[in-house]
Amino acid sequence: MKALAAALLLLGACSRSAEPPVQLKAPAAPTPQAVALDFAAYGDCRSGHDIHRRICGSMIRSGAKYVVVSGDLVDWGDDEDDWKIWRDVTKDLRAKAAYLAAPGNHDVSRNRAFERELGVERTWTDKRMGDVHVFLLDSNEYFAEAEQLAWLEKTAGASDAKHKIAAFHHPPYSLDSFGEHEEKPVRERLHPLLVKHKFCAAFAGHHHSFYATKRDGVRYVVTAGGGAHLYRQTASRAIEGDLFRSFHHFVGCVVGPKGIGARVFDPDGLEAPDLAFALCEH
Repeated sequence: MKALAAALLLLGACSRSAEPPVQLKAPAAPTPQAVALDFAAYGDCRSGHDIHRRICGSMIRSGAKYVVVSGDLVDWGDDEDDWKIWRDVTKDLRAKAAYLAAPGNHDVSRNRAFERELGVERTWTDKRMGDVHVFLLDSNEYFAEAEQLAWLEKTAGASDAKHKIAAFHHPPYSLDSFGEHEEKPVRERLHPLLVKHKFCAAFAGHHHSFYATKRDGVRYVVTAGGGAHLYRQTASRAIEGDLFRSFHHFVGCVVGPKGIGARVFDPDGLEAPDLAFALCEH
């Protein structure tokens, strides 16, 4: 009997020791929360097709009515295979939401593939979406063309939309310490027009990361985490109130009676709460 009791005690001890301590159990993986967005924004999806596909799926689930794209849809604008992949990755999204894209430097081609794929006559245009007037601009010449700026001056000046938003590829402000040679001409030629015509915000890409800053009343958002390899950010270039992170993401926006709120999500639709900001306030 003593031997049996000892054996039972030993068995019980082994059973208890096999149970992992409660505090060491791995936490349950978070799941994306359902969000209801009016529109979304992203860019630079050109090479990371799996990431791009996840972002498209998340934007579909958000119910976004339209998507603003800051350029670099493909790696090579002349490559039909690249456009074939883009069509496949985005087809479900484009079936459910208007796809409003500005051209990036990788989208430029001799055969005008960007214009053909997006169904536009030229590389700058505009689209009124309810209270939001979206201006899709071509920054590939850093706004050196007088024709585009004259069109923007006239069209933005005539707009009675509550919210005016621009989208283009090359940002006037970023945390990329090597991008100043591109930022300066955009800043000098475009920024004064956006201020003059009281634009709420502008989405840009090119520098593969997320960055939000407000300059002279215009909210600039670099959303370039759509799949391409990520860039390092130089935090010392930021000013007070800036938000930034180098990660794959998209921006989701909700239009309200007092402005437009913006939230930032990873490819699977998980929000980064510390990056939420007001796109504009009226």
